[in-house]
Formats: sequence, C-alpha cells, structure tokens
Amino acid sequence: MEKRENKHQEVSAGMKVCRAVGIALVLAAIAYVIWGGDFDEKGIVGYVDDFMVFMAAFTFAHGSFQKPERRYIRRQLYMFSSLFALLGLCWIILLALIK
Repeated sequence: MEKRENKHQEVSAGMKVCRAVGIALVLAAIAYVIWGGDFDEKGIVGYVDDFMVFMAAFTFAHGSFQKPERRYIRRQLYMFSSLFALLGLCWIILLALIK
C-alpha cells in the first residue's frame, strides 16, 4: 500500500484576519436580525433584508474557513456573499423609500 502524504498548506495571516472579520460579521448580522429598529414591514417583505444580510455574513465566514487548497470554492462563496450584500442593500434602500 502506498502512503499518502498530507500536503496541507498553512493558513496565512490574511486568512486569519478574514476569519476574525467573518465571525464579527456573523455576530453583527445576528444583532441586526434581532434589532427592532430596522425597516421591517408586516409579513415576509420585512424579513427579506434580514435574510440577505445574514446570508452575506454567513457565506463570507464560511468561505473564510475553507481549507487553503480550496481557492475556487472560497472565491465562489465570496461572490455569493457579495451578491447577498448587494441585494440586501438594495432591499433596505427600497424599504426605506417605501416607508
């Protein structure tokens, strides 16, 4: 039997910073969801911005905790995070203008 060598890459200092930022963003998103002062309407319309903000933070944090070898997956998760952040920002602006 052949022995497989585990060639794990070290986590860079930049990734450690991204991990800390990801955790902080998830905690801030949870605080935003709990906070009652946002533009929540009655029904499902008011919860869309909460979902978008949380998913942006969660996908960023999930991408930050990927193994260093998984660059392609990390880039996709960061792209989803950017998309959720943009959609959430647009939705918050829309709710602010409607009120």
